[in-house]
Amino acid sequence: MKKVKLMVLGASTAQLPIISKAIEMGCYVITVDNIPENIGHTYSHQCVNCSTVDQQEVCKIAQQLKIDGIVTFASDIAVSTVAFVAEALNLTGCSPLQAGTLSNKASFRAFQQQHQLNHPDFLITNSPDFLLQKNWVIQPPLLFKPIDTSGSRGITKVADTDVDNALKAFSYAQQFSRSGMVSIESFIDGVDVSGDGFLVDGQLVAVVSQKYKQGFIPVGHSFPSNLSIVEQACIFDEITKTCKTIGYQNGPIDFDVKIYNSVATVIEMSPRLGGNGIPELIRHYSGIDLIEMTLNYALGKSSVLPCESSKTNACGSWMFGSKIAGKIKSMTDAKEMYPQISELIGFQANYKVGDQVDKFEHSGNGLGYGLFSIPDGISYSEMVVRLEAALQLDVSTDLIEPV
Repeated sequence: MKKVKLMVLGASTAQLPIISKAIEMGCYVITVDNIPENIGHTYSHQCVNCSTVDQQEVCKIAQQLKIDGIVTFASDIAVSTVAFVAEALNLTGCSPLQAGTLSNKASFRAFQQQHQLNHPDFLITNSPDFLLQKNWVIQPPLLFKPIDTSGSRGITKVADTDVDNALKAFSYAQQFSRSGMVSIESFIDGVDVSGDGFLVDGQLVAVVSQKYKQGFIPVGHSFPSNLSIVEQACIFDEITKTCKTIGYQNGPIDFDVKIYNSVATVIEMSPRLGGNGIPELIRHYSGIDLIEMTLNYALGKSSVLPCESSKTNACGSWMFGSKIAGKIKSMTDAKEMYPQISELIGFQANYKVGDQVDKFEHSGNGLGYGLFSIPDGISYSEMVVRLEAALQLDVSTDLIEPV
């Protein structure tokens, strides 16, 4: 029997969960990435050396290979290419307009404003001139964000009207923007939550996590969250409303939301699943396999909305990184981690001893993550302390080779 051909955009460690699942489901997997040494290529049946943002070239290759479906995972920059190819080859996927709106902060904020959805005050610009004015258009505290990147890259909060601090924040954000455009937004109070889900004919199934952050960097998640049923309903209503307004009725969804006094504001949303083990953690917690649903959807198979299980398993994730830039002097590998932490259900290390690493300043600089169950009577923070002790991460600047 001929295997269906699935093209996966991205072949880094972030894409391994969907590559592995697709292989498990019997697909012939083709990975596309412009870094030949990326680990995902070693798992796939065929690899293509091409940038995931080169829409025309990816489409040309997909047509030549006669693929049956295309998907990405934990990558905003590839979302628009997936949509472009899917439309061109009459495959299942969101439209290019939906992808472009949801994966770009400037487009998404403009969309929220146009349709009177909850959103922060904002200004999109490639010039810091407004910061030099006496009367600022948006009152602090302010957030400065590059409009076209993800993983908390380039984000800074400025609490007052100090012009020097604002100019530094603008410059920092602009460094991470491919277009040079920066979103300057009012800071919204409230609880910061994340989640992944799936839509079937406009009906949403999703799970919201309790998020733990180091500044703006997510460093962990746990299920169940501390949100009330009313707060979760407000979040799901705003996500569903946003998807309905843009016409996105079927497929995966990844989201970040602020909830305050039962008012939910969507901060970011993307028509793909998130990384750092969250979909796998959701499956452990609720039994809902979002990765399998996403793959079936990409291959044009009918989707059925799963029933949420009444039985849930408390669990969490911990993303780790280095406090300094340097070389890894020591770090426990996965084979040694599992015997030490019996609750461990997943462990991903993106680097090894001897590798040079950057300071953990955004999610892109993370060294890996651990997924674990949380036994009764044990807190999330206690589990993290145990994992950190077992990991024995030691990074030294003394080991950096001179340039």
